[in-house]
Amino acid sequence: MNLWQTFELKRNTAVTSGGIYFHYQKGIEPDLKQKYISFAKWLRVNYIFPVRLNVYILNCEQVRLHSGQMAYGSFRWYSARTPNIRVPSAIEPELLREYTKDEIYEQILSSLVHELTHYYQWVLGLEQSNAVSERQANYYRYRIIDLFNGVTL
Repeated sequence: MNLWQTFELKRNTAVTSGGIYFHYQKGIEPDLKQKYISFAKWLRVNYIFPVRLNVYILNCEQVRLHSGQMAYGSFRWYSARTPNIRVPSAIEPELLREYTKDEIYEQILSSLVHELTHYYQWVLGLEQSNAVSERQANYYRYRIIDLFNGVTL
């Protein structure tokens, strides 16, 4: 089963209260913000988001999880509120010595894809171990980015 395409057959009957909405914190690098905007447009054309999802693009290097750990992204869901994804998007200066900005942008977008996969797992109500969920999210991480970049799989 292609987790990301599950709702494709239901495009005509998709709930109009769904969708994906991006919110940008001040200070996000303009080129990176433009990359997010392009990616968001592409996502809306190619995928269904049956439950409204807010994506917060934060001007920080990592986000704190409920466990207290620091991470490069998080997906949160609630019983009575809209689920959300938080993606830290500040570029660590030492990374610029090792990678190009385009490579760093791709890594940041792939973190978003990882969290979007957790969104689809949640929407589908998949009951699987954390290890399986993480493996699945890492599997889609670069496949979706390759599709966005026009790479034939």
